[in-house]
Amino acid sequence: MLTTQSTTVNPLLTSPQRIRRHDDDMAALRTLQEMPPPLEDPSIQQQQQQHNTTTSDDSQEEHDDDDDDDDDDVDTAFRQMMNRGSYLRQLRLIALEDERERQAAATHNQVIHGNNSRVNYDDDVDCEEKKEEYDESLPSFFSCNDVTSLHDVVAQEKMMEDKVRILPTTNEKVLDYNSYLAHQRYYDDLKHIDIKYMDFGNIANASGDVDGGRLIVEQRKSLGKGGFCWDAGFILGEHVIAHEEEWNTAVVGDGDDNAAATSSASPPRIVELGAGTGLTGLMIAKATESDVVITDLPELEGLMEDNVRRNFGGERRLEDDDVVGDSDASSSMTSSTAARDRSAAGGTVSSRVLRWGVEEDYLGAPYDVIVGADIVTSLYDPQALARALHALSGPGTRIYISGKARLDRPHEEFDAEMERLFERVERIWEPSSRLRSPDVFIIVAGGKRL
Repeated sequence: MLTTQSTTVNPLLTSPQRIRRHDDDMAALRTLQEMPPPLEDPSIQQQQQQHNTTTSDDSQEEHDDDDDDDDDDVDTAFRQMMNRGSYLRQLRLIALEDERERQAAATHNQVIHGNNSRVNYDDDVDCEEKKEEYDESLPSFFSCNDVTSLHDVVAQEKMMEDKVRILPTTNEKVLDYNSYLAHQRYYDDLKHIDIKYMDFGNIANASGDVDGGRLIVEQRKSLGKGGFCWDAGFILGEHVIAHEEEWNTAVVGDGDDNAAATSSASPPRIVELGAGTGLTGLMIAKATESDVVITDLPELEGLMEDNVRRNFGGERRLEDDDVVGDSDASSSMTSSTAARDRSAAGGTVSSRVLRWGVEEDYLGAPYDVIVGADIVTSLYDPQALARALHALSGPGTRIYISGKARLDRPHEEFDAEMERLFERVERIWEPSSRLRSPDVFIIVAGGKRL
């Protein structure tokens, strides 16, 4: 890899791999500018011809010395030409990698948004004007097409960034989550820990309709792991929503797996364990006709209550005026608009404390559906979790637990206990979700053993 001194890096290049490629690119361009022209250049050939003519009448000894010098010059020029070819090949590889990323992003945007994200330019824009947009001067051999391609790269980078706005009254950050879904350039667990509010937009149901209304979830860094929205939570929410017909069929009257249902007219009763922010349960309640309760430890009760109130409650809070409103403070939604947005939700949701292994917290059992996102970790007893799932289940209960492969031992213990307690335990490695975070899987279980 080429090395270079510290370079001012475009803040859009957020990933370490992208930063390294950017520095390599700039180093290669500077080196190409500093190198003398290759041997094939006509001016060099003319100089060599003149040199050979003026030295043809010299003595044999001088002629031999000149031949040695010529050999050295040719060897030096040859090495320079080979180095030039190496740099050009490296630039080509970088360009190909960028092109693959641009094509993937364009295809993804077309699928999600139903349009083409190609950047169009005014045909009258002069090539030299485009060059002036960049801090680094470009080599003379760059054609206008090359500059336009570089212009496309920069434009695409701007399209592939997280859209974060700052609330004017509190200076807190609000992330447009759909902007992240459009590029998904990184999947690390801590990518959004400095975001206060996650704006997930309108949550679609299994048919793709977005009648459920907008979902905005608060994060609280002070609460630790439970105070954040995790990839596994969003993926689980979309997967359960996408398969609503599957679990709704189970609870409204088809086969022996329906003993948990009390009435075909009643909405499914769903409980989320280890909800934290409540993301998964709130998504399900927005998009489906269900009765959802999100649960966690006492220290997370306040955060769950606030997120329920913000998205489903009738009470209007001061921060909602900023968070629910548009980016322009002057165009914030009115209270009546926000009320309509809340009432559009397909289901209902509440929150309360539920501690695994504390039987007095198991109110409302058995549930029709149990969900839990990223709750199989080294922080908690995986066997206690499996036993809590068993206690909260009925014969027809369906269980959906998402996780991200980090530690093998807790998952092995959890899987073994689940197979002992339930007749069916299946692991799905390709969940139904727009978020393509690697190593996220979903465990689907059912058939409680008595």
